[in-house]
Amino acid sequence: MVEVHRLLRELRVAWAIGEKDIKIYYAKFPSLMFGVLFPFSMFLAFVAGRKMPISRSIPVLVAQTLFFASSTIGPVTIPLERRIRTFDRFLIAPVSLITVLLGKTIAGFLYGILVSTIPVVIGSLVFHSSVTDPLALIIGMILSALCFAAMGIMFASIPGQSPGQVMMPLNFVRIPLLFISGVFIPVKELPPWGQAVSLFSPLTHTIELLREGLGGGSTFGLPINMAALLLYLALFLYIGIRFHIINQKRE
Repeated sequence: MVEVHRLLRELRVAWAIGEKDIKIYYAKFPSLMFGVLFPFSMFLAFVAGRKMPISRSIPVLVAQTLFFASSTIGPVTIPLERRIRTFDRFLIAPVSLITVLLGKTIAGFLYGILVSTIPVVIGSLVFHSSVTDPLALIIGMILSALCFAAMGIMFASIPGQSPGQVMMPLNFVRIPLLFISGVFIPVKELPPWGQAVSLFSPLTHTIELLREGLGGGSTFGLPINMAALLLYLALFLYIGIRFHIINQKRE
């Protein structure tokens, strides 16, 4: 009973931290720049002058916004809070590091869901794109937002007091992933070696689930896509927590 009470308390604290980040950081320039403007501008540059059907372009936009928005909040909030010592005060208080990182993950998850829902709604209302598999779409958005939020937490373990110090190495990973994950070219149209490489990218499994939900199809199958995202979610969380613990010991 004591353990259940403690767990509920930690979850309430994590939600409070996530709620605080929502109120303070969602409208900050770095969050809007890297989480909203960047993926939308890349999408417009990609579709400009190309006769791409809506059924193919909407999943691309949703995947990009999920990818960038979810993975941006952690790298924005943690360095800024290191600078003003808010992050340190969390750890001095009777709050575990894992609870703090869970709160940051919640904030990134909700940001990704919020931003990526916009193109889904616009696609349905304005361009009459069809949601052929709602379950695949919902599962894809939820798992992807969690996975990429954890990815942002992992990169936020890089020591620094400015979002730019984290965003630069993060973008060195995010941008190349766009080109090997079937975002610009569907996985089924890639050469065999390209399909093999794309299998190891979490973004591949995001776009596969979204295409399945929005009228396309899945190359690897839904069970593989879901299992891969769950695996990457666990991996990113584990690495992120370990690196943050190492940083905490050094400080």
